[in-house]
Amino acid sequence: MSKAIEKAKLPPNFQMPQCDLYDGSGDLGEHVYQFQRNMLLLQVSDAIMCRAFPTTLRKAAHAWFKSLRPRSIHSFAQLSDLFQKYFVSSRTRRKNSASLLNVVQERNEFLSRYLGRFNAATLEIDNLDELVKYTAFMRGLRPTTKFAFAVNKSPPGNMSGLLDKANKYIQAEEYLETHKEHRGDNGQGQEKRA
Repeated sequence: MSKAIEKAKLPPNFQMPQCDLYDGSGDLGEHVYQFQRNMLLLQVSDAIMCRAFPTTLRKAAHAWFKSLRPRSIHSFAQLSDLFQKYFVSSRTRRKNSASLLNVVQERNEFLSRYLGRFNAATLEIDNLDELVKYTAFMRGLRPTTKFAFAVNKSPPGNMSGLLDKANKYIQAEEYLETHKEHRGDNGQGQEKRA
């Protein structure tokens, strides 16, 4: 750290916010983002950000920081850039919309579980078009389920309508499962269409 950074005074009552320590694995972009967000919320200077950042590092990441040349860091932008370049292999890669085609409803998988997996996959895709999302969800449904039959017989036309139908079906599915448990049935998943 430069002399100016080392001499920067901490604001009165400064308390470092709780955050997960970064060890060189995991999503480094998320770590830097969370750190910056916390520091901006506290309205601290660039110099204080530089001094506080190493306290969020451990193991390999802390060893990397200790290996920096003395007085070589002059701004948080520089520190962040060096950090992200060094740990670039730990950056989480965003997926593209084609990856949704790999999310398909498994045999005997309840609609609620499939919908949960599908929604989790959509969160990994930036700027996902609603039509692509709708099409991928419909394509991933097991064609032999009652829900797939119902939405193909009367397509909702958009993702919002599809989710409404799915939620109603999930409620019915959960109701039936609860009653199967009370009766002692041990059937799983969705029935095939007769």
